[in-house]
Amino acid sequence: MAWKKRGISRRTAVRLVLAAAVLAAVLIYREAGLNPFGKESAGLHDADGGGGAIDRRGPLSVSSQAPASARAPKGQAISGLPIEGVAGASPDVHLAPPSHSQRSAVSRISAASGRPVKTAAAAVRTSARPKTVYLTFDDGPSAVTPKVLEILNRERVKATFFVLGNEAETHPEWINAIREQGSTIGNHTYDHNYKELYSGFTRFWSQIKKTEETIRLITGTRPQLVRAPGGTFGHFDDTYFQLMKQAGYRVTDWTVDSGDSKRRGVPASEITKNSIPDTKASKVILLLHDGAGHEESAKALPEIIKRYKAAGYVFKTHPGKSGSGRIKPAEAWIEANVLPNAALFAPGKKLVVEAGMLQASLQPGEYRIEDGRYIVPLRSVVERFGGRVNWSAGTHSGQAELNGREITADTASGRLTLTGAGPEQEAISSGVVLEGGAIWLPLRDLLEAAGHPLLGVANEPEARTVKAS
Repeated sequence: MAWKKRGISRRTAVRLVLAAAVLAAVLIYREAGLNPFGKESAGLHDADGGGGAIDRRGPLSVSSQAPASARAPKGQAISGLPIEGVAGASPDVHLAPPSHSQRSAVSRISAASGRPVKTAAAAVRTSARPKTVYLTFDDGPSAVTPKVLEILNRERVKATFFVLGNEAETHPEWINAIREQGSTIGNHTYDHNYKELYSGFTRFWSQIKKTEETIRLITGTRPQLVRAPGGTFGHFDDTYFQLMKQAGYRVTDWTVDSGDSKRRGVPASEITKNSIPDTKASKVILLLHDGAGHEESAKALPEIIKRYKAAGYVFKTHPGKSGSGRIKPAEAWIEANVLPNAALFAPGKKLVVEAGMLQASLQPGEYRIEDGRYIVPLRSVVERFGGRVNWSAGTHSGQAELNGREITADTASGRLTLTGAGPEQEAISSGVVLEGGAIWLPLRDLLEAAGHPLLGVANEPEARTVKAS
């Protein structure tokens, strides 16, 4: 054997072979741009310790220590968001070192020039994922709402306002202001009464429909978005979720609570801190309040917007489970109230009605077609033609005044009664029904009772039209 001829012992020969194998493995790893020891060795860099220096003995090696220019100032994250506003953030944050795959990409050297094919900067370049924040305000409108709208206008940001029906009735001008600013209006029930709202679905439903009608009378549109007071957790059960979905509503909660309603007088600084616990989430639904007494929320809003913008978020308006079991409403009630409601949000053509030199439009979902007849809500049609409707809870009927005539729509008998045409009352069999808190009836019968005989109907590409004298 060669090692015997050279006077080398067997043990020494084995050691030499193993050392040669290890050296060969190291060279192979280094040639591939990988580090066989799992982390960079100080000996691979220039004596000055500069990160990213070219090893004089071989391929380009990227230091695991980020260069000084890439480190964040103390107390500030790379995103630009102050650390004080981020829960659990480290006060000394710097860019992470490139991965093994990134090192491999930058370690290739051109055989002709001996220079790296790619730069380290090109290898570590990453594309940021889009992040969205939805600002939402509950319990308004109040005197705080105009202040919030002013800030949103100044910052060119829109939000979603979940309004209470009783407050909307008191301040319709602020409801219109929300809409004119371009923000979205959602339904937050009528009076925020937990005991009533969560005692059974029919009571919750009643408040939703009452608020919906209030908003429709102010804006002409129905809010499809709903937020349950206190959120759905612990309040909604399967019945609530199922029936709200069947009715065509979209129920939404939040992902971040600003804490501005946990007690009276929460300061703006605390609200700001609570509003931005994490800037890594791709979607944030932030809960704030613009009800009476929430001036500090408005005061905190500019800084909240500033920090989310600095963190790379875009602002959008909002486009929902747990609870104890309660008695489900009767199927007949569901069929009469919940199921027809979904049609209010269904796409389709608008219905244009021309009568007595006047014109009114019903949007898709505000009417339906049954057996070739247009079925419409009494109040919507009468009020859009300049009339008015009063509801009589005792007789379950609606008294309408239209075109100088008095018309009674009786949901018990299903008849229209004309009382303004002369001393004798004239009853018209009409199929009047009560659905979803509204009186529905055939459009033709209503027009004729009001003294507008039907002239013709048409189904055009853009709209359906009904013409009466």
